[in-house]
Amino acid sequence: MSLAIALSSRPVRAIGRIWADGNLLRGTSGTFQERCTFRWYDGSEDQAADPLIASALGIGSASAFRGLSYVVFEELELGAFGNRIPSLTFEVEADAGSIDAGLIGDKLLADAGRCQGAWPYSGYAASGDRARDALAPLFDADGVLLASGPGGWRLAPASSAGDPLALSDFCELRRGDAPSDRAERRRAPLSSLPGTIRLRHYEPGRDFQLGQQASQVAGGGVREERIDLPAVLPATSARALAQRLASRAADERETSIWHADLAALALTVGQVVTDADGRRWRLAGRTVRGSEILLELRRYQPLPATELPAAPGVPVGAPDWPDAVGMVCLFDLPNLGSPAASAPRILIAGAGSNDGWRGADCWFVSPAGAEPVPVGTVRPAVALGLLAEPLAAGSDCLFDLSDTIVVELANPSMTLESIDDAALLGGANRAMVGRELLQFGEAEIVGPRKWRLSRLLRGRVGTASEMIHPAGEPFVLLDDPALLTLPDDLAVMAGAGGSTLQWAPRNGTALTEIGIAAAEQSLRPLSPVHGQIRPDGAGGVTIGWTRRSRLDAGWRDHVDQPLGETREMWRVSLVPPVPGVGPWEPELPTLNIGASEIAGLEPGHKIEIRQTGDFSQSPPLSLALT
Repeated sequence: MSLAIALSSRPVRAIGRIWADGNLLRGTSGTFQERCTFRWYDGSEDQAADPLIASALGIGSASAFRGLSYVVFEELELGAFGNRIPSLTFEVEADAGSIDAGLIGDKLLADAGRCQGAWPYSGYAASGDRARDALAPLFDADGVLLASGPGGWRLAPASSAGDPLALSDFCELRRGDAPSDRAERRRAPLSSLPGTIRLRHYEPGRDFQLGQQASQVAGGGVREERIDLPAVLPATSARALAQRLASRAADERETSIWHADLAALALTVGQVVTDADGRRWRLAGRTVRGSEILLELRRYQPLPATELPAAPGVPVGAPDWPDAVGMVCLFDLPNLGSPAASAPRILIAGAGSNDGWRGADCWFVSPAGAEPVPVGTVRPAVALGLLAEPLAAGSDCLFDLSDTIVVELANPSMTLESIDDAALLGGANRAMVGRELLQFGEAEIVGPRKWRLSRLLRGRVGTASEMIHPAGEPFVLLDDPALLTLPDDLAVMAGAGGSTLQWAPRNGTALTEIGIAAAEQSLRPLSPVHGQIRPDGAGGVTIGWTRRSRLDAGWRDHVDQPLGETREMWRVSLVPPVPGVGPWEPELPTLNIGASEIAGLEPGHKIEIRQTGDFSQSPPLSLALT
């Protein structure tokens, strides 16, 4: 899906994080969680038309939307959002530093110097049909009112009106006059006051989700007054502003009508004045009656603009991880369980350097260089890493207590667990190291991302011939649903080697290619065991051995293991070969070599016994013959 979204009717400096349906779509690093091409335009007067819009409408019909900042998503994948356009929220920086009501008012009214503000904000979302609608919540919270004066009208809080003026300077003193004769005091009932002022705002400490701070009104009733301020305020500043609003509501309960003379016309609306008792009042309005001026005064004793301790609440947003470095590894699995495999089992495992890595999309490319075939998405593995030290060969018959594996995992949050012998013999803690399947009983962390594994069972499921490993070979913990297996039809093509696997992070487009080596472990029979060579009494020898099966059907008493192949076939050969002697292809696990053939052999010859399966031959069992 491709779409364009208008953000602001004025230029912006930068675009930060983006949320889709409340989940982080783009982090502070600029990396998207879903694959897309993203462009944004700052709203300057010389910005060019977007190429996608121009290609859709034609270069002559496409608008550049100058003066409007907007973004374009091209080919945004919507699978994570139910194949619909999600609700998008943008972190937009319009101006450097903090702002106030004056700066916002000047910008929206396009009249510099007309507005003043007192309370600092980190941001403000102005919206509405008129500038008045956009500014009303901000001016109400900041106490900004219309003030008149010699320089014309302006919008400013009372605190910016200068030093308070004495009311006595604006009325003629008559004999017998007392200050109380000139004032009519009024007090609204306490029940008319709200009991609580609740200020709702955008909380930067919680990814700009709605936050709220409340303050009690002294002597107020039970009613709660809610003020929705579309401004970005930290919790400490919002609490101080809520307390200031509560104090102002209590102060404005008391009003006074002052009878002044024509000299009071020099006072501007919004001016702060003092009475004979030194109390401060704000001039809210005036009425002219002949030579008498009636001044409407409201009590004015604001709290200082200082922040108060407050908690923003616990953020519940998704963590903003830095860009992760991903890795994808391939493993040639032996045949696990039943039925017997009819195609190679190629395992795909992936992981990232932190929990922000969401997986990788994979494609298979055949040796012929055909079009890539989508394989699926590999999710972050439980444990994936590389050997930090070489690993020597060990015994596949006993517990290997002398060798240890030191593995460096891809992600610091990955862990490995120790288990007891009962769980170990039950098949737990299976892992692939290169082409060897093994198990470990003890896991100990020895450094950042480094683990030492011991009490090993080596060469499981017939992988004893793959037990030597250099440093850097991949390691993966099996029995993980996040692992991806190459489909059988593709695995058959990949089995001979020469194919490649392409992968790209879920949120990226950069492709990485991995060569797929020849894979046949799941198709290869296990090497035979318990080989014996006995004289036959006539100068020859009888060779016997015990077969094993790549089909793991569990141990059953009194019966042989299932064959796992369509027929039983063996190939027995001399090493080094001798012309005219062998090789032999018996159908049973026994072979007799006559005296005439033995007599012609020089000392040092060996016999190699392999089972011939439906798809491959087993590794050899070697026996000294002469």
